[in-house]
Amino acid sequence: MASPTQSSSAAADGETPVSSAVPTPTPISSAANGTPAASTDLEEVPSKTPRETEPQDAHKVAGVRRKLKSLVWDEFERVLVGGKMKAECQWCHNKLVGETKDGTSHLRAHLVTCPARQTTTAWKQAKLKLTKGEDGKVNVENYVFDQELCRKQLSLMLCCHEYPLAIVDHAGFRKFCSILQPMFKVVSRQTIRKDIIEMHEGQRDKMIKYFANFKNRVAVTSDLWIAGHQRRGYMAVTAHYIDGSWNLKSFLLRFVYVPAPHTATVLCEVLHEVLVEFHLERKISTITLDNCTTNDKAVEELQDKLDSSSLKLGGKMLHMRCCAHILNLIVKDGLAVLGDGIERVRDSVGFWSATPKRHEKFEKTCRLMNIDYSKRLSLDCKTRWNSTYIMLSIAVLYRDVFDRLSLREKQFNCCPSTADWNFAKEMIERLKLFYDITSLWSGKHYVTANLFFPKVCGINLAIRKWTTPTYMQLDEMPEQIRQQYQIMQQMYEEMKKKFDKYWSDVHGLMAIATVLDLRYKLHMLQALYGSLYGPEAACIEVARVKMMLRELLVEYQDDSSAATTSGSSAEPAVKQGEDEVFDIFDQYMSSQPTVSAMLVHTELDLYLEEPTLPRTKDFDIINW
Repeated sequence: MASPTQSSSAAADGETPVSSAVPTPTPISSAANGTPAASTDLEEVPSKTPRETEPQDAHKVAGVRRKLKSLVWDEFERVLVGGKMKAECQWCHNKLVGETKDGTSHLRAHLVTCPARQTTTAWKQAKLKLTKGEDGKVNVENYVFDQELCRKQLSLMLCCHEYPLAIVDHAGFRKFCSILQPMFKVVSRQTIRKDIIEMHEGQRDKMIKYFANFKNRVAVTSDLWIAGHQRRGYMAVTAHYIDGSWNLKSFLLRFVYVPAPHTATVLCEVLHEVLVEFHLERKISTITLDNCTTNDKAVEELQDKLDSSSLKLGGKMLHMRCCAHILNLIVKDGLAVLGDGIERVRDSVGFWSATPKRHEKFEKTCRLMNIDYSKRLSLDCKTRWNSTYIMLSIAVLYRDVFDRLSLREKQFNCCPSTADWNFAKEMIERLKLFYDITSLWSGKHYVTANLFFPKVCGINLAIRKWTTPTYMQLDEMPEQIRQQYQIMQQMYEEMKKKFDKYWSDVHGLMAIATVLDLRYKLHMLQALYGSLYGPEAACIEVARVKMMLRELLVEYQDDSSAATTSGSSAEPAVKQGEDEVFDIFDQYMSSQPTVSAMLVHTELDLYLEEPTLPRTKDFDIINW
């Protein structure tokens, strides 16, 4: 290993710098004090050079008058060619000028870019690197620099964080890389783009081969996205499946351009092309799309293109409407009638977040009143109901601050009244149910199918409860409170209309998924249907779901044995909205007799007759 004197003395070599197009290595020739520099300053110095492993041709080596001290001559030979001294590379055998007056800078630059030297992996010298183990201890491991691996990780970084490709051309980024790892050669924007495309094509080919041999069913979701700056439509098609190790997986199949106009036929053609490309046309369980008439017609046309014998129940369960989108439509229709109900709260938030100076004054007032300002004021977007919920939930935390500022700021004349704040709190309580359930349904790392039915029933029960007056009659209320109450009643009515419109479209298959949850089975259906429709109608609905479940079982019995799959699906806690659902369920279960041993005819009968598991928040349905 070179000493500090050796490494610092290399600066006295006096050789010209290499062009910026090639990473500049640290000089390695002899220093002013005659001490050779460290060999590790080269890009990849082999543990053994060709001079040591290959026989020398003595007739080629010209006589030298003095000893060649630079380490670069370990990989070059001085030969006479046409009466002139040349330096021959021992890796590629190219001949460069080799007179003493020519120096060695060009020889070092050649070693950095020599193709034969870079591709000879057998000569790579292992170095040491420090890594942290699982127990937190620092380990020392061997490390060999790999240019291709670094380029691959750079490509993945750009894709993961959505950095612009032009970052590789930035002078600051190149300087950082040269300091971090001098041997890494930063590629151009065009080269990194080519690397990303090649990686994508390689991964796509792997997934095509994987799905070609995949034996289980795949659930497909699709959504259409319009690029604002291009005004062009793109379709994202995602496959959701459980692999052979019981892991829940999602894979983006295509992000494909959809030519205008976006009619049902065009959408159908694009979606069918993606399914055929990945060999999924006979392996689909369901296709989930947003709720609109164009998607309804597109699925009808797609069903004609698919083999009906490959679809479950002849395609009756092929089309699923996105529950989160339906929930969004329900809340948007309800909030559309609010009008001035929360307008003063919105105006107040907009006033104090309009300019940095006002915002600083608001923050200073919070500090003076000893109120923690950990959540910044956020003005909502009227077309996004979840932003309205966030705005209200943050604003009510600073109610006292708004009141204080209304006394000190003359221009602030829209401070909400006590009735406005009470109305906002009630709205927060109602919207929180929808917000929490939407967040639960949007989970990626756990199964959500078994969560739909109880949550939707909870929404149904909540809307019914809201539309029924629970306290004093309208004529006994103060004028402002009566107006706000009437607004809320109108909002609930709009929500109920929208909910009833889509309820029949979503509760069938969701009920089957609930039956397959060992904590609920048919008992959850009996309890909730009984609460919604009455005991007699509940028996009819449960019988219908049970018949559909038996039909599915018969079809699966005809299929080949499916591969096993594993994952993590711990259910997050959603407190509000589900309490009443599970109270009804618990009350129903307490009234049921203990199941006695009886003759069962199928595995489904055996499953349904077994007692349910205890209901716990951390139950993992896949791992079970």
